[in-house]
Amino acid sequence: MLVATTTWHFVRHGQSTANAEGWVAGHVDAPLTAVGIRQAEALRRPLRDATPGRVVSSDLVRARRTAELAWGRRAPSLEVHEALRERHLGAWERASLAEMRRDGRIRTLHSWAGAPPEGESQRMLSERVLRWLATHDDGVETMLFVHGGLIRCIVGLVDGTDPERIGLQKVKNTEWVQRTLPTGRWAELLEELP
Repeated sequence: MLVATTTWHFVRHGQSTANAEGWVAGHVDAPLTAVGIRQAEALRRPLRDATPGRVVSSDLVRARRTAELAWGRRAPSLEVHEALRERHLGAWERASLAEMRRDGRIRTLHSWAGAPPEGESQRMLSERVLRWLATHDDGVETMLFVHGGLIRCIVGLVDGTDPERIGLQKVKNTEWVQRTLPTGRWAELLEELP
């Protein structure tokens, strides 16, 4: 019996002002830097042979602008969804990474279930994104321009990474990760979510 599969492409946004300046953005709409713009434009070449049936972006400007620069006006046209935002970091948004390392908040940030005040844990982010993915698991090859934390969590779950180690994985700006999954796998991962 043949199992239907779909390829999913996850592309992290180019360098943002938060990346360059060393602070955590979460839902803060940190724009691309000049370096980030060049990184996004450089994606045009490797993406030129990609033929997804759907191209989607987070609504945050760093991801949406990366998609616009990298994908351009090619078909299919870009869809934008709030559900694909980066992890909400609540009271810690705009906090310096160096300061978070010094005061120990980084351990909570990297843990699976720890959440900043008024923010999301990695588990909560994963649940939000898996719900969106499960409702769009219709056999259409999909390219998503999104965020490092989102890619880290979702690809970590697909790959069977220990959830407590997911937060330690690194995803570079404009890194492109692909996974081919059987139809229904996103719903299964949502049900199995640790």
